[in-house]
Amino acid sequence: MNKFYSRNVMPKVISIFFALTIWVYVMSEINPRITRDEQNIPVNFINIEEIREMGLVLKGSEEYTIRVRMTGRRDEVHGVTRGQIKATADLLGYRTGINNIPVEVSVPGEVDVDYSPKFIRVELEEIVSRQKPVNVTIEGTPRRGFLLGDVQYEPTVVWVEGAESLVNAVERVEATVRLSEEFQNISTQLTLRPVNSRGEEVKDVTLQTTRVNIQLPVDQLKTVEVVPVVQATTPEGYEINSINANPNTVTIRGQGEILEGINYVNTEAVTIDNITEDRNVTVDLDLPEGVSIVEADNINIRISIERIIEETYAISREDIIFKNLGDGLVVDKSNIPETVEVKILATESTMQTINRGDLEVVVDMESLEANDYTIEPVVNLPFLIERRIRGLQLIPSSINVRVIDPNNEEQV
Repeated sequence: MNKFYSRNVMPKVISIFFALTIWVYVMSEINPRITRDEQNIPVNFINIEEIREMGLVLKGSEEYTIRVRMTGRRDEVHGVTRGQIKATADLLGYRTGINNIPVEVSVPGEVDVDYSPKFIRVELEEIVSRQKPVNVTIEGTPRRGFLLGDVQYEPTVVWVEGAESLVNAVERVEATVRLSEEFQNISTQLTLRPVNSRGEEVKDVTLQTTRVNIQLPVDQLKTVEVVPVVQATTPEGYEINSINANPNTVTIRGQGEILEGINYVNTEAVTIDNITEDRNVTVDLDLPEGVSIVEADNINIRISIERIIEETYAISREDIIFKNLGDGLVVDKSNIPETVEVKILATESTMQTINRGDLEVVVDMESLEANDYTIEPVVNLPFLIERRIRGLQLIPSSINVRVIDPNNEEQV
């Protein structure tokens, strides 16, 4: 055996030398050592839930990254994918405030690893929970002829939980109702979002209640007449000329089924006794339940009073009209007073519209033959005046009339 190993020593040494030389060549030329850099490798935090149970949370949402340098044989280095590079930082054991936490990096294979930075600077905050008001905003408008009522929503406050600085940045929790020509009541549920004083959403906080229930009535509009409700009395010699409301129409709002049967609205009742002059009274409307006025102006009731006066008009007997007189007959007016008087009782404004020419004293002679008669004449006035006067009297109320037949010599 010893002889076997002692034989041909030199050739064997030479063979080994050449083999090593070839191996070194192959390793240095075909699979050399290389260095590879990977930028922006994210650092994953571990034990986040554990520190949360301790009342701590990582402040902000910053993504921490490092640079990793791998050195080794080319096939080993290229065999490591970016996703296989794991960078971690353990948060357990640290307190509130700013902490420098070491980063650990692991990669598969036989490669040397260097990375930077080896520590990351993070801030831990206490977890707090505070109530914030809920605010519902409305965007858009309902259909023409409709008006939004008061929005009702629940809840009106919400607990917000998270890092103290983030929770403090939340001014309110809001939802937005977006309208598009609605004409029916809105009942919906919307997602809430926490916002700061500039209306920007605050991330990384938790809402105990994430949705809000909203009831938004859409009222119909309707223009109706205003009816003044007035109980007024006047002393003798006066009367109420008119009672008017100003404005005499108003626009009301309410649910459609309520407004459907409303064509007018009354004012509150007004009682005035022995009124002798014009009066203005400011009143409210007596609105049905569920109905309101669009414009909250007060209603003014104008009560117009007029004095009642008496005027006497003298009518000549020659102006008395005898109508329907039989053929061949004539009227003897000698027994009629030279003038008759027409007394009219009316308001001053009505009296100003009466002209002497409007008065007619008429005697109807139909079917009357030649003879002596006592007849009550009729006083005619234009219809619009007649319906407005308060009293009419003819003095005397009757006249003596003789009807003559000229062809009857005895009567003549």
